[in-house]
Amino acid sequence: MDELFAPLGAKAFAHIRDLADGRGIGVGEEEPVILVSVVKLFIAWEFRCQVEEGLIDPAAPVRVTAADRLGGTGTAGFRHDAHIAAWDLAALMMEVSDNTAADLVAGLLGPGALRGLPARLGLKRTRLIGPPRAILEDVARDLDIADLEALAHVLASGAVSTAELRGTSAWDPMRTNASTPADMTAFLRLIWNGPAAVAADLRAWTARQLTGGRLSRLAPSEVRVFGRSGSLPGWRNEVAVWEWPDGRRHAIAVFVQVTRDNTREVELAMSRAALALTERLGQ
Repeated sequence: MDELFAPLGAKAFAHIRDLADGRGIGVGEEEPVILVSVVKLFIAWEFRCQVEEGLIDPAAPVRVTAADRLGGTGTAGFRHDAHIAAWDLAALMMEVSDNTAADLVAGLLGPGALRGLPARLGLKRTRLIGPPRAILEDVARDLDIADLEALAHVLASGAVSTAELRGTSAWDPMRTNASTPADMTAFLRLIWNGPAAVAADLRAWTARQLTGGRLSRLAPSEVRVFGRSGSLPGWRNEVAVWEWPDGRRHAIAVFVQVTRDNTREVELAMSRAALALTERLGQ
């Protein structure tokens, strides 16, 4: 794995797990890594489970206002207020990585639901602090900035350096949403082998992700790919399930720390790493 990433000034933490028998191999797979938008997979799971239990009405309209918007894709960049069904917000969160939708869906889950999820799932190396807004609020506090509106202005103006940002909690696995590659492949196995209706919807959402595909750049054309990505300056992440025509199903997690502005090369290396892991698992 080092031979793929070291020449790029990057370091990878990765794991692959067979979804049938649980066998797995990896590199740095127990090291803590930041989740960034990969956290949306946890929000989607809890949301879908609560819908299944009758705790959330998926058709209930949720109002999206200017106070909710964070900037970015989907409702996060809306100009006007809107009412959107809870289910459709979850779809936007997963398919276009809508941060405002993630905040609003997380708000439907109930106090403590997200924080307590890793323990309920038996994921001992995973910590969930909150949805995107909670993480950005921590960054604002770290930088001594009054609120998220002021933070957005400061970031747009370039007044905060990348080095200063990397010193905030959002880049620290001990202070933000974090997991390990091994925990993430265990979570994917739990999803794929979980309640059929819940698994089917998570599969559909991850199959329609428009903002990722890092691990599948070089994947064989016959492989069906399901994924959720995340990124910050200095990190490129993706977790995915690959389903092969012969029935094999592999959960793959690759998290990469980067030091250069070489996104294309790093993402190709991530895909090569995914292929190498599938080959090693099959040996």
